[in-house]
Amino acid sequence: MGEAVDSALHVPQTQRRYEAVVDGILKLVEARGLKPGQPLPTERELADVFGVSRNVLRQAFGILEERGLLQTVRGSGRYLREGVDDTMRSPRASVELASIVDLLEARALVEVQVAGLACERRTAGQAESLRLLASRLTSWEDNLAFHCAIAEATQNFVLERLVRQQAELAGQLHQREHYDDPAELERMRSEHLAIAAAIAARDVDRAQRLAREHLRRTRHLILEAPDTDQPE
Repeated sequence: MGEAVDSALHVPQTQRRYEAVVDGILKLVEARGLKPGQPLPTERELADVFGVSRNVLRQAFGILEERGLLQTVRGSGRYLREGVDDTMRSPRASVELASIVDLLEARALVEVQVAGLACERRTAGQAESLRLLASRLTSWEDNLAFHCAIAEATQNFVLERLVRQQAELAGQLHQREHYDDPAELERMRSEHLAIAAAIAARDVDRAQRLAREHLRRTRHLILEAPDTDQPE
């Protein structure tokens, strides 16, 4: 049974190999029932399972570590990060969710301050652009565009890049899959419109409070969402 599962994980040649290995490692976690905090198989074993060189494998490990899903302990090996304490979630969902929660905490620290700075520095054109972006929220991509536009309004390229990198990481961690509920999208649209209005009015206190509440509710939404990978 184990050999049959492992053979199905062999990396196809049509993908960039290290990207395919990233997904393959996460599938292997599920297939073997590895738990958060447990070690991954050795490099030699994984290289054999996926039919790749150790160099390709290490590239994949690097991506998984950047996403906060793996931790390397020198002289010991690589371990799945400790996941969210929820027995109803699969191991993969648990570790991904733990990284999303960390990311939302970091976003709250950064984006609340970004909203305040945007109030002080935004142009009239950027204020109007934020209003338009907020009003047309229908997808994950629209959500990212809005948050990145707030950062752009600070006129600080480092903040803009930082917010964009955090947004891209959220996508890699499958946070987008938590935005399928039309009622939640409508709620988010309302919150975005309120944040845009506060920035247009240069109301720093209100913009920061709304940004903080928006990210807090997003965290609650994601933590409460069921694991769609689990059988009904």
